[in-house]
Amino acid sequence: MNEQLKKIHDKARKEDVPIMLDGGMEFLLSFIREHENIRDILEIGTAVGYSSIRMALLRWDMRIDTLEINPDMAEQAVENIASYGLSDRIHVHLMDGAQFETDRIYDLVFVDAAKSQYRRYMEHFLPNTMKGSVFIFDNLAFHGIVDNESLSTNRSTIQMMHKIRKFRNHLLEDERFDTIYYPDIGDGIAVAKVKG
Repeated sequence: MNEQLKKIHDKARKEDVPIMLDGGMEFLLSFIREHENIRDILEIGTAVGYSSIRMALLRWDMRIDTLEINPDMAEQAVENIASYGLSDRIHVHLMDGAQFETDRIYDLVFVDAAKSQYRRYMEHFLPNTMKGSVFIFDNLAFHGIVDNESLSTNRSTIQMMHKIRKFRNHLLEDERFDTIYYPDIGDGIAVAKVKG
């Protein structure tokens, strides 16, 4: 990671911006490196553009649509992406993920946004995939709370954990995908490959 990326990373951590944990990010980048067919990516949850930049730097011909609902975050993302000269390859869309409409077919859909909306995003963007396309979902362990609710006494957090667990179980049983769940990578990552 170069100095400029480190500054974006460190600033995001300091300001509690929800960027992917380092172990999860390394997994995501390794996955993309290993799958040379990945060129078109949809990211749901831009934050400040850190993960988009990291992905785009892997291949010169990669194109990313990234969706962010928070105007301040989207503005920071646009600035960070421009500072890397990647504005022609990373397109930030200010909107809720499920409102984005496109005819584009994606090789990878990376979801790191509102956890309670994961299934909605998956169903919305499944028509924008093909056989062999992959969904990657982050935060399915949520700091271990999903599988150990005693780690939180907050009622709304526990309700969200129920939703995440329900989605995760649904995903693992969904016959449309070949899914592998990695509970110990990052904050819990699922890779769901579209069967087609």
